[in-house]
Amino acid sequence: MADSMWQGGGVDLDAYLERVGHRGDVAADLPTLRGLHAAHVDAIAFDNLDALLGREAVPLDLDSVQEKIVRQGRGGWCLEQVVLMAAVLDRIGFTFTAFAGRTRIRTGSRFGPALHVALCVELDGEHWLHDVSFGAYGPHEPVRLAEHARLDDDWSFDLVREQTGEYVLRFLRPEGPVELYGFTTDVRHPSDFEILNHFCLTHPRSPFNHQMVLQRTQPGVRHILAGSTLTEIRPARPATSRELDKDELLTAPADIFGIALAPGDVQALRTVLDGP
Repeated sequence: MADSMWQGGGVDLDAYLERVGHRGDVAADLPTLRGLHAAHVDAIAFDNLDALLGREAVPLDLDSVQEKIVRQGRGGWCLEQVVLMAAVLDRIGFTFTAFAGRTRIRTGSRFGPALHVALCVELDGEHWLHDVSFGAYGPHEPVRLAEHARLDDDWSFDLVREQTGEYVLRFLRPEGPVELYGFTTDVRHPSDFEILNHFCLTHPRSPFNHQMVLQRTQPGVRHILAGSTLTEIRPARPATSRELDKDELLTAPADIFGIALAPGDVQALRTVLDGP
């Protein structure tokens, strides 16, 4: 296939499909988009461990992302997962662009930096919000990109549009709607990702470089680990939280989030948890 900025020609599609457990043929259609979305979020966790362990870089080139997430069985944070997903969609033949959103959940602000990146896929004259990398609060399948669009089943979401023109993705919970992020569809390119990646890795205001942040979405349960607090979300029930001790924190990546850590990474994580 011809080269593109999304590097579809360089993705190992068979290895990716095996990693996420997707069976059957793929094509540039809505059933494939839905199937890939669900399989990806079920199999691949949000994982900030490289930043927590003090790695000097979190590479965003496709080869590095595939080595880490596909071959090593790690998770990845938003930008890594978008690089991988975009390459997969490009390889299959989807038409899409990327955009950036301003996270609202946990920040209490609508005006923070636009650090979250997702994709807008065009199919048969409609546009779909395709976001596999927001972690345990994010959608499990694409959401039609239109005012008042709604996704209803065990996990429900909707889109509202504010007077500013910004869309807001909301997670509909028993305790009330949770605003996840606001966004416009202004186009972002892979070169923009590098700036966001540097902020997430190095900036003192980054939420990802000073505590463990792991998240995973599965059909009947969602888990979020922030620092030592593990939150569990189940359909139609209020979220529950508990504190993990050091031993539980060391085993949580594998046991709860399905992240395969090398022995050296486990030891490095133990050192971080032991503190100075």
